[in-house]
Amino acid sequence: MASAMNDNRPTLLDAHIVVERGDLLLEVALQVGQGETIAIMGPNGAGKTSLLYSLFGWLPLRSGWIILDDQTLDSPAEERPVPPHLRNLGMVFDDGLLFSHMTVEQNLAFGAADKLVDARLIELLDLSTLRSKRVQQLSAGQRQRVALARTLAAEPKMVLLDEPLSSLDPSARTHARELLKSAFRSELAGALLVTHDPADAFALADRVMVLENGKVTQFGSLSDLSAQPATPWIADLIGWNFFTGSGKNSIVVLADGTEVATSQSGLLGDVTVAINPGSVSLFLEAPVGSPRNNWRCEVFDLQFVGDVARVTLSGVMKIRADITRTAAAELGLRKGLGVWASVKATEVVVQGSERSN
Repeated sequence: MASAMNDNRPTLLDAHIVVERGDLLLEVALQVGQGETIAIMGPNGAGKTSLLYSLFGWLPLRSGWIILDDQTLDSPAEERPVPPHLRNLGMVFDDGLLFSHMTVEQNLAFGAADKLVDARLIELLDLSTLRSKRVQQLSAGQRQRVALARTLAAEPKMVLLDEPLSSLDPSARTHARELLKSAFRSELAGALLVTHDPADAFALADRVMVLENGKVTQFGSLSDLSAQPATPWIADLIGWNFFTGSGKNSIVVLADGTEVATSQSGLLGDVTVAINPGSVSLFLEAPVGSPRNNWRCEVFDLQFVGDVARVTLSGVMKIRADITRTAAAELGLRKGLGVWASVKATEVVVQGSERSN
C-alpha cells in the first residue's frame, strides 16, 4: 500500500527496490520529498535494514532503480551501480561506529572530510562542551549525537538512520529526539529512520512506511495508520492515544480545557500529543509523587489480550491504558469503577508545535 507525498515538494529520492537476502524477497517502491523524513517500521525480519543497505549500495538490486536528486545510483538493467562511497548518502547506526581512539573533535573532522565543521551543527546537537573528550568518556546519547554530527558534517544529500536511539534510556531518548528534530529541520535534505518505537516515528517523521515480510503494508502519517490500520501488526503497534490541542509553554490544552503536561518548553500553537497506553498507570486513590498528569476517570471498557488488560477510560480524559492482568485484578477493575489515570510528562510525545522565542 503506497502513499503519495503529502505536498508538492520536489522529489529527492525515487526508488524501486527488489532485493533477495536469504529467504527474504524485499520489494519496495519509495519516494521521498526534499526535506522529508520517513520512518520505516515493521516486525523483526521484515526487511527494514535490508532496505537501507540496498540504498547505501551494500546489497545489490535484483531489479529496480535508485535515483537520488536526479542522479541514478543503481539500475541493474541499464548501468553499473555507483559505489557506496560516491552515493552522497550518510548512515548512522545504533552503536554510532565512532573511532574510539579519537576525540569528539577528531571524529567530527573525519566526517567533514577536511572541511571546517559548521559551528551551528555543534550547537544544534549540544556538543560544544564535549569536543575535547574521547569517545570512551561519552554516554550512549552523547555518542549518538556525535555520530549524527559526523555524518551531517559530510553534507550528504540524505541520511539513513538504523535504530539510532535504541540504546538510550527514556529520559535521554526524549532529549535526543528534540536535538534530532532540530537537526533534521535545519540540516537535512531528507532522511529515512528505521525504528521500533512509535514515539520516534511520531516525533521525527512526516510519514511512516510499514514493512511486513518484505512488502509495504501501509504508508502514511502515524495518525492515518492509527485511524485505519491495514494489518493486525499495525493495529497492535499503533494502539496509542492521540489528542490535539494548543501548546502553552510546557502544557497542551485540549479543546475541552483538559491540560496535558509535557517535558518540553516553549510550545506554541496547534499541536498533537501521543501517549503510549503502556505509559498510563491506574490508581484507586489520587497518586502522589512525580507524575504531573493525573486525571479522574472511570472504566468504560475492559478487555484481556493474553497477560495484558486493555482498559478504556472515560470522563475527564478519554484515554486507553494497557496494564497487566494481575494489576487489573488487584485494582478490582470493572465497568463504571472510578480510577485515577496517571502519565509522566516525559512519556507525552509532542508533534507539530512552533516554538515561542
